[in-house]
Amino acid sequence: MQNKEQNQPDNGVSIAGPDEPPVETLPPSCSVNIRGWENDNEAQAREFGEGVMSLAKELSRYLDLSRLKSIIIGWDYAEALASVDRGDGIPPAAPTANEYGQGGAMAVHVIHNDEIWSVVVIWTGLVRQLNQTDHPEHKLALQTFVHELVHVNDLRLFTRTYPGGWRAAKPRNGRDANLQPIVNPCQSEYSAQRRAAWAAPEHGLDLLEMLGKAMKDVDDQIRSARLSYRLHGDMDKYWPVVVERLTFLFQAIGYGLGHADWVEAKADDHPELAARYRAKLEELAGYPSGWMLDACRDAVQPFFDLEEWIDQEIYDPLIEVLERLLNQNGMYTRAHGDGIYVDMPYTGFHDL
Repeated sequence: MQNKEQNQPDNGVSIAGPDEPPVETLPPSCSVNIRGWENDNEAQAREFGEGVMSLAKELSRYLDLSRLKSIIIGWDYAEALASVDRGDGIPPAAPTANEYGQGGAMAVHVIHNDEIWSVVVIWTGLVRQLNQTDHPEHKLALQTFVHELVHVNDLRLFTRTYPGGWRAAKPRNGRDANLQPIVNPCQSEYSAQRRAAWAAPEHGLDLLEMLGKAMKDVDDQIRSARLSYRLHGDMDKYWPVVVERLTFLFQAIGYGLGHADWVEAKADDHPELAARYRAKLEELAGYPSGWMLDACRDAVQPFFDLEEWIDQEIYDPLIEVLERLLNQNGMYTRAHGDGIYVDMPYTGFHDL
């Protein structure tokens, strides 16, 4: 069963007065698509979809959702992601999954008429109580929804302001082209989580727990992969492992720091909660990779404060953090033609 709620066009463009809320940015063409529902209750699914659309309209007064193509909510999350036509031969999106958990929400980029739009796909279980404000799971559902819409807003800032248009946004060389995708989730998730944390302030402690596990494991993960590389000597096998592990680490840092920084900014309103976050961050700072927390926080601030894109050099501080982490694990990178060269000098048995 599929139920679709269509946003109705307004009769003209309204300008908000000094005592009026900002105007809605959600396009008239945006739709909410509910894939499946318990007991196939179509009326209940339609009511839920109407509530989602109403909330998206209200949030679009404060977030730029003018390039939100649709919202898909379904129990079949993986299939829902695969159903999104991204255009230009772009492969379908797949759920994020590893030993730390499985993702259930994503703002998918699609190309439509040479513009980048977004399709938000969410597993029903995450937002089932989105319209039930008195339900214990409502706050987390709301945070999940807002988080994905912030991604839509941030992408629109990029496509609307980048000099020469989004197709002009190219890394300076092959090294940057390989390293930017590793660090980009840090700034992206920091922005989305910091701007959505108000909906569920306590939830960030779970994110810091996940971050702690990733920080504890990453050195052993890279060391194990490096040992295998010394045996097989195939960089094409080794580098993808490094990319996968470090991409998730940077993503987890963005989630955890974004939430913690919102709580810290609101410490007067949440003094006991802020103290718990400070204690957890202090614990994480003691890990071998704990230096990354302050380094990443400094590196993402230009993105968070961004009002207009200028160039790709904004990524340089984050790439410097990544290069330091790679150096810490015996890897040194440089541009090589249109790609990247990874040097891993062998310095003796202790290097394993």
